[in-house]
Amino acid sequence: MEERVTAFHADKCDRCGICLHLCPVMELPVKKAQEEIAALINGEDSHYALSRCTSCMSCNLYCPTGANPYSLIQLRWNDRYTKQGAPPLYKFVCPTMEPNIWQLLNVLLSEKERTWISGWMDTVPDKDDEVLLVGNYLHLFPFIIGDSALLDHFRPIDRLDQWEGGAYLYQGGYLDLVQQIALRCKQDFDTWGVKTVVPMLDAVHYIFTQVHPEEMGVHHTPEFINFHDWLLDRIDSGEIPLPKRLGLTLTVHDNCYSKPFGDDLWDKHREILTRCGCSIVEMKHSRKDALCCGFGKGASWTRNFTLPYEIIAEGAKKFKEAKDTGADALVSYCGGCIYLLWAARELLGSKIDIYHSLEIVRMAMGEHLDYPRDHLRRAWDVIAIITYQWLVSIFQKNFFIEQITFDRNRSTFKPKKYRLLLFIRRLFDIPLVRKSYARMFRFIMPLLSRKNPASHAERDRALY
Repeated sequence: MEERVTAFHADKCDRCGICLHLCPVMELPVKKAQEEIAALINGEDSHYALSRCTSCMSCNLYCPTGANPYSLIQLRWNDRYTKQGAPPLYKFVCPTMEPNIWQLLNVLLSEKERTWISGWMDTVPDKDDEVLLVGNYLHLFPFIIGDSALLDHFRPIDRLDQWEGGAYLYQGGYLDLVQQIALRCKQDFDTWGVKTVVPMLDAVHYIFTQVHPEEMGVHHTPEFINFHDWLLDRIDSGEIPLPKRLGLTLTVHDNCYSKPFGDDLWDKHREILTRCGCSIVEMKHSRKDALCCGFGKGASWTRNFTLPYEIIAEGAKKFKEAKDTGADALVSYCGGCIYLLWAARELLGSKIDIYHSLEIVRMAMGEHLDYPRDHLRRAWDVIAIITYQWLVSIFQKNFFIEQITFDRNRSTFKPKKYRLLLFIRRLFDIPLVRKSYARMFRFIMPLLSRKNPASHAERDRALY
């Protein structure tokens, strides 16, 4: 196994602090930003970045010298994990730990959804297949694509213990684990022998094509095609006709992992939506300045107890900006963001519609969606699971991820009965309980989440 290579270029960093000064979350005064960068480089105590960063990756785009400052933050998070482990609530997104979100959701899935997912997880592709990597998080909302004619073009595969190439671990700075996962993925690809792989997520495309070879020293043999490139090509060729003009006004959530691709991806995604007969209005923060959906706040955890409230508090910023645009709907092309956005929508009491961009395409194709019923049901499934996992985690300690491949006789495949989870979920079937729970969450959230000053002036007063 080759040595892991850091993407932070210390020789290029002049410690100017521009990255953290322009950061849409921290917005540090230049002097404080310079001090923070120096502390991170020297491995000293961080006052801001490691507890406030939402892993949105914008700082890499702001850096005038191409030093990749986000990778410096990742290095220090990796150091913290090595010393302290991960917070117990993080088991939630670890498919080899018990319980995890996929295992818990298996108790609540419909039979149709189980059939789709089982097919994606158990199928071994032929060498001539064009593989579509469905992704761990779209697994949570399989109805987004499960019965679509889009799947006729692929062999859909969902391998939970590929960890989406380690994308969400990488985002949180678990770099040593990502290298192990890269080797695990390489074994899968070499065994399959396929020539073409189309990841649904641009995050996974970036991980396989950039992070694995350049930082982890692991090179894969298939050709990886960005899903947006694939989809736009098929629309242009007429293989995927879009006969229905939707006439929706949409605002776009640009996810964190879109930023390494830049305008090329942002433009193509918006072009796809335009081809569906939609118009686009932009939020205050979009493209390179886009705020995280909230999920990335989990990377900078400080206390396990407050983690869900801090995540949703970050997501609330996104909903305010989306509402201010006057758009009919907020659209995301990231499966991870979709599950967080739907849960946040319900907890925050927002009324704006939320779509995965695939759903926009499917409606333009003339396919029927059971919208929003499926999403509302799944949102409260997820909220019930988060509530259950949070309650359980209160009595647990930090942990280290020791296995990256799960035992097929346990975990997601043979879940327990989880009576407490089922009880919580049944309570959420009662409208008054849902409404009361969301109000309670909104009341507690500002008390437990960290609030950043809204302007540079306010921040200067707070910091000095």
